[in-house]
Amino acid sequence: MKNIILILILLFGTNFCFSQTHHEDYLDGVVYLKVKNDATITLIPYDESDLIFNQLIDDFGIYSILHPFTGIGSDTLDLTYKFHFTDTMGVDNLVSGLNNLPWVDYCEKAPLYKIFYFPNDVHPNQWYLTKINAFTGWDHSIGSESVTIAIIDNAVRTTHQDLINNIWINSGEQENGFDSDLNGYTDDINGYDVADGDNNPNPPPSFTSGAFSHGTHCAGIASATTDNNIGVAGVGFNCKIMSVKCSPDNSDGLTLPYAYEGLQYAIAANADVISMSWGGRVSSFTGEALLNAAFLNGIVMLAAAGNDNEENLLSPASHPNVMAVGATNQQDQRASFSNYGTDIDFMAPGVSIYNTLGGNNSDYGYNSGTSMACPLAAGIAGLLLSEFPSMSPTTIRQAIRDGCDYIDNLNSGYEEKLGAGRVNIGNTFQLLSLDESKAFSSSSVYPNPAQNIAYIKMKDLTFNANDLVIYNIMGKSVSEQIKIYKINEYTFKLDGLSILKKGVYYLNFQNSTQKPLRLMIQ
Repeated sequence: MKNIILILILLFGTNFCFSQTHHEDYLDGVVYLKVKNDATITLIPYDESDLIFNQLIDDFGIYSILHPFTGIGSDTLDLTYKFHFTDTMGVDNLVSGLNNLPWVDYCEKAPLYKIFYFPNDVHPNQWYLTKINAFTGWDHSIGSESVTIAIIDNAVRTTHQDLINNIWINSGEQENGFDSDLNGYTDDINGYDVADGDNNPNPPPSFTSGAFSHGTHCAGIASATTDNNIGVAGVGFNCKIMSVKCSPDNSDGLTLPYAYEGLQYAIAANADVISMSWGGRVSSFTGEALLNAAFLNGIVMLAAAGNDNEENLLSPASHPNVMAVGATNQQDQRASFSNYGTDIDFMAPGVSIYNTLGGNNSDYGYNSGTSMACPLAAGIAGLLLSEFPSMSPTTIRQAIRDGCDYIDNLNSGYEEKLGAGRVNIGNTFQLLSLDESKAFSSSSVYPNPAQNIAYIKMKDLTFNANDLVIYNIMGKSVSEQIKIYKINEYTFKLDGLSILKKGVYYLNFQNSTQKPLRLMIQ
């Protein structure tokens, strides 16, 4: 265990640290503190050398100092501590007092993150797989057992019949009461319960229905076992699920008071993708440091944009190294609850999503929320890493964006606020599978024939969208009916071709010597 207890554990009820009563955006009784780089004070064990700090300990009932975020290559986190205290009403005064100490770099309140959970009525089973073109994507990749998607959430039922064969197994660990792989966590065979400090990331033993299904539902969406004649298919197909439980057994499962410890574990356990279907209205330096550490470790991170129907991203979706995922419905319209804005990366289906639930080992059902859209996109990231293991988080982000279907025309009033559009894994793989040497040996259109989307790849020719004119066989321009936008210097995407009649069209480049390109729409 990484937690080192200082002074005395007071005999409070076990709910006191996570029973939120004073501020909906912060965790009661917890602050984070970073020691200055050149400080000489010792906090674990505390050397009792600072008289002002001693007084703060007494005044605010500081009873525990933990050092939870070490060992993942971050100088900031190596000097970050977690304080527990009893005077929850006096948190602002405590933060002020600690910030005035000469050896403190900063002290901050601890953000409280909440899961994005919206139960809904039953809709057709797994409609979203067709919508995101998953079947074409699976023609390119059915996932790799070497790719791990960490579900940082309230719990995951690892014994569920549709998850058990895709649950990550820590090959370096043996369940023998020792930390065999020396990663700081004892017997973490399938993940870890960072909230209760044990190796059981499953829902509480007495749980049968309710909020503690959230993590299991997200896990199934990301990568339920596929092609096994049982239940449902997961987007990640064969990718493994790392279960990281951040809600204590004796809580209601609606908040994640140990989300940061969950991030720490996923980084230490070498997850490839992190899915975060939760968020809060406040961020922190500690959270920023953890997300930065994950990014520097090459981990792909995605987070739910939030369910507040507002032009605002919650944290951690707002972090620049995290992909922000909004939710759409069956008609590619923004889900009524989904947050939106210019910082959204892309949208994904998030209404009436059918998948695994955590009540028992054969439990299934429907939920809605950006919580559902996030692991769906995480499954796509897992497929991409399976096919292209050396892809960086930045490249994966761009690849998903490049393949998105344009949906602004279906969302009046939300133009340019839904990111690159709705994810389409088939498009993404088709674009990536182009042989670059062939693609750039001459100007080309792909796929050709096309249905709704086509890509134009040029050799040594840059042009603007308004330079391109699309003509039908009669010589009439139809460009105004098509969305044309730039992917990179040499590549453009044509979206919305299905509005045109089937037949032959010509792409003409004004102010250029480039010959017109022929496009067949079928």
